[in-house]
Amino acid sequence: MKKTLLSILFLISLSGSLQAGIYYSPPDSTEKSDTVKYKFEIRQLPLIKTDSETEIVFDGSGLAPQNVRVIFNEFFKQYMAIKDALVYNDSYSAVRNTVKLLDDMRSKSADIDVLNKDDIWIFFISNYDNIRRKAESARFISEQRFLFNEITTGLKTFIKQYGLYDKTIYLMQNTSDSASVNAEWLSDKRAKKNPYLGLLNDTNFVKVKEVWKF
Repeated sequence: MKKTLLSILFLISLSGSLQAGIYYSPPDSTEKSDTVKYKFEIRQLPLIKTDSETEIVFDGSGLAPQNVRVIFNEFFKQYMAIKDALVYNDSYSAVRNTVKLLDDMRSKSADIDVLNKDDIWIFFISNYDNIRRKAESARFISEQRFLFNEITTGLKTFIKQYGLYDKTIYLMQNTSDSASVNAEWLSDKRAKKNPYLGLLNDTNFVKVKEVWKF
């Protein structure tokens, strides 16, 4: 149950008020050890470090079966649509794509045993209606960016636990004081477009924090 605590708090925050945030911080990737040990016990290869970022190569044998990871690729693609909408301050598309992601997460995972036995996923499904209503009611771009941060927190947890299929993604970080210090997002490339700053898009405020290879 230890591995579920942070993700359950994340889902509680989505089904509750949008006025307060609960953030997930991964273990310090600068630990001096051969392997980073995440709370959900991922099997992964040794870290490759550079001056500015950390590369993590995930061992496929410690992740979900290929068919599950392919489905998570689809979730990630929909997540990217939310990110792009926020980059361009497209409030309508941000709401529409968030609701679609939630709907897909429920419908496409309904018959996957490994997910239906997972406490975190069960909690998400049981609170699906409340979470969806929160997404639909987030009309202001600031609310949508807050919700996007929460979705990122949850999706990071699920992707680290179950994996993606044959994909490299990037954990990006916003370094500007104008947004939350923990404002992170996932990307399919080293793009500098910032979903928390929108069209301001100052590349000085974006960095690649980690590279995840599946």
